[in-house]
Amino acid sequence: MKGNVRADRLPADLSMTPTPPPVTVIQGPLEGGLPLDPPPLGATPAQDEPGLLLDPPPLGAAPPWDEPGFPPGVHGAPGDSPLHMAGVAPYGSWSAPSAEERRARRWHALAAFVLAAATVIGVVALTARAIAARMLPGASAEAFPAMTPVSRALLVASRAARDGAAARVLVAPEVFARWQGSTPPPAIRHDGYASIRGGVLFTPESFKPTGSSYDLVLHFHGNTQLVRESAEVAGLNAAVAVINLGIGSGAYEELYAQPGMYESLLADIDRAVAQRGLPTPRLRRVALSSWSAGYGAVAKILELRRGVDNLDAILVTDGIHCGFAPEQPSGLNTLQLASFARAAQRAAEGQILFTITHSEIDPVTYASSSATASYLLGAAAGYPVERTIALDAPPHLRLRAAEGAVSKKLEKQMIPTTEAHVGELHVRGFRGNTPEHHMAHLLQMASTVLPELVERWSVGGDPRPVDP
Repeated sequence: MKGNVRADRLPADLSMTPTPPPVTVIQGPLEGGLPLDPPPLGATPAQDEPGLLLDPPPLGAAPPWDEPGFPPGVHGAPGDSPLHMAGVAPYGSWSAPSAEERRARRWHALAAFVLAAATVIGVVALTARAIAARMLPGASAEAFPAMTPVSRALLVASRAARDGAAARVLVAPEVFARWQGSTPPPAIRHDGYASIRGGVLFTPESFKPTGSSYDLVLHFHGNTQLVRESAEVAGLNAAVAVINLGIGSGAYEELYAQPGMYESLLADIDRAVAQRGLPTPRLRRVALSSWSAGYGAVAKILELRRGVDNLDAILVTDGIHCGFAPEQPSGLNTLQLASFARAAQRAAEGQILFTITHSEIDPVTYASSSATASYLLGAAAGYPVERTIALDAPPHLRLRAAEGAVSKKLEKQMIPTTEAHVGELHVRGFRGNTPEHHMAHLLQMASTVLPELVERWSVGGDPRPVDP
């Protein structure tokens, strides 16, 4: 007992556990012959006792041929057991298959292989026919069954390699799109707005991105519903943000004179675009747009932007102003126009689109939008630019959103006066010196500046990088 202790340090009881007596369950009448207890294992039953044989004879023992009840006509060699005679090998024994069994197994395996090969060939043939029907027009598709198998395979392989038709037939559209390096169009919300700092962002009905990249028009100053309807009428495939901070340009200049404010706004817009349904949005191109006092924000953004965005266009409608400087040849305070002048030079080189519209309004106390436009033409070209007479008037649009902005009696049409172009810098003057003429530049932006942007952005390819 040494070394065998329990957990409580007492000696463990290692005596044998008594075995309970066997229990026999008997159902039905005994009818005199079935013993209550089976004989001990290994004991030979008495031959003169009627009843059941509880244990089969040992393996290798001769079967009792003369016992009553043994199937007549069955012959076996000495040493065979009833399990052998029944065709079942006892546990632990094995017998080699006969020659006939081996031949039968080979035929079964060959038949299974032929069936599997026929199934594969049938699937390939049906797939090839489906591919050919999609790739071959009219008569060629009818001629496909008459081709030899080799010709069919070559035709299908060449066409499938060309445009991925095989994958398009065999896999789901979204899986094929991922194989091709693209994703299905996202589900964009076009109703309502998303709030951003200082304004709202909306995704017009014409905004239909094909991936996670998107273009952005960032407009400063103006009725939000007017800008939205203008974007949709022009067919602009971009998200549009509208910022309104006040009446004068000072509020816009002060806010965006803070370093990093513009980049913070772009990050805010990214989050808003994601809320509108574009997964993992990535900003592709930016167009800065303004009307009237909104030019103050554009001026500061052009001056302080860090270049993390791809600025591709600037749209200014009747809104660039500056102070006077009599000592300057132009009579204008050109320091206030420096950021616009640099943008005009890039536009002259074709790097960006810069389009300007102006009226004939003279504010008297500061330079007019007509005077600043003439200065920017000269800064872009390097010499004074003569304007030509403009003959083609843009179509006049009647927007539903304009009904609450200007009465029909006071609404003015855009009548062109002069125009000039230096590369991608476009300047167009329009008649009028009343507040309603000034308002018309916002109401008609879908027929003046936006079509140029839509045409530029409808051209495929990656946008060209622009220096900050």
